[in-house]
Amino acid sequence: MPRMANMPGMGERTTQTNAEGGFSFDQVAPGQYVLQVDFTGFERSSQEITVAGQPVTVTVTLQPLEIVGVQPAPGAPGAAADNEALLGRIKALEQRINELEANTVLSEPETRVKRIEVYTDPNGNQYDQPTPGAKKTTTYQRERVYRRQVLSEKLEQALADAEAKKIAVGVSAASVTHYASQTSGSSHDADGHFYQLSSADLLFSAGLAQYTSFFADLVGLSGAPPDAEISGLTLLNSYTARLVRQNEVNVREAWMRTELFSQRLAISAGRLDLTNYFDRNGFANDETSQFISDALVTNPALGLTTNGSGVAGVFDPKNGFAFKAGFQQSNTDATNLSESLYTLVESDYVARPKGLSEGSYRVWFRNDNSKGSNRNGVGISADQKLNPFLGLFGRWGTSEAEVKRDNFYSLGFQVQNGVVFNPLDYWGVGYAQTDLGAGAHEKMVEGYYNFHISEKLRLSFHLQHQFEAPSGSGSTGFLLPVVRVQARF
Repeated sequence: MPRMANMPGMGERTTQTNAEGGFSFDQVAPGQYVLQVDFTGFERSSQEITVAGQPVTVTVTLQPLEIVGVQPAPGAPGAAADNEALLGRIKALEQRINELEANTVLSEPETRVKRIEVYTDPNGNQYDQPTPGAKKTTTYQRERVYRRQVLSEKLEQALADAEAKKIAVGVSAASVTHYASQTSGSSHDADGHFYQLSSADLLFSAGLAQYTSFFADLVGLSGAPPDAEISGLTLLNSYTARLVRQNEVNVREAWMRTELFSQRLAISAGRLDLTNYFDRNGFANDETSQFISDALVTNPALGLTTNGSGVAGVFDPKNGFAFKAGFQQSNTDATNLSESLYTLVESDYVARPKGLSEGSYRVWFRNDNSKGSNRNGVGISADQKLNPFLGLFGRWGTSEAEVKRDNFYSLGFQVQNGVVFNPLDYWGVGYAQTDLGAGAHEKMVEGYYNFHISEKLRLSFHLQHQFEAPSGSGSTGFLLPVVRVQARF
């Protein structure tokens, strides 16, 4: 090949020697060239050749390649002897290279920044080598590089990407059966009645882009809940809040979520249930696996009774604190969002008190203008694990009402791991009290035990005791055994 790129001549040419080691190049233009000779087991030979229009004869001598750790074969005449161990080692290395090339592929190009040293003259020209008048400086250079990936690694990555982007479908079904037995007050029609409400949720989720996803929940309910006959300040069966019309499928939630700023800020927009983001008490927030009474599932002082279009944002700087804010439509009959705006802000703190396990503490404030005037409310919520077996929870809230203020509080505990029949079982007991400014009062006690039947099936038994005292009339009490079957797949 030519010695320098700007010299006249031809490009790179190659050939192989014959059995005696001879070789030749025909029609070589005059000029300077570099002759390189390679042979397995020997170092490369390189020498300059000057061609001036006449045939040139050259002699090439190859030196054996020395590899650290490989000894010459016994009886070999010095370093130049044929070395079987050396050739075997080279053959093995060549085989490994061939296998590497056959079983790997190039990854997607990556941009890397490399630190380099250059020599810069007063005119700003840069050189790779020391140059008179140029100063040595350090700079950074971007380069696009590839790396080799094993085919199995590449396939696993492709499958993981496809899994993250595909649409996943799930089903959550529950059946809740009540029996009402009156314990106090004047005779009531509900005494001795059975009630049953079944719910089925069809869940869709899909990844739209990095850190961006879509979720939808279609729900259908059928049956007769106890709240149709036993009126109260809160619902005996929290599933009743989802019931719009019998045997009708409704869109409960449909929203998009994206995460920004290194996943510290999450924003969800669409048809929301803000109780999924705010006042999320760890031991009393899931109606599918914990309490069934609405007074213990959530805080009535929140005042949110329906899902609607809105936005929720959660900022978590990963230091124990979290800040949340959201708004949504709270009146489905309103003709514009301004007249049905429910706003909510919350501050969370995850703590580990000395000698205790992890606990979560929350304080929130809300405002609702759906009833013609702004009505605010404030509340606190806490859940604290005392040890791996026992956790406590509590809620308190107060809100503006037509007459004075409405007040609420609840407290209780949950047991798991220890005093249970099966390792994945858990049980709990809770008490809630609601006092309206207009004079009505309600007390609710509930205990439950949740059996882990299988990974997709759970069975729980509940016992509720409700004491209802409407304003200006006598109180009534009901004892309600409950059976709930919950399946997810």
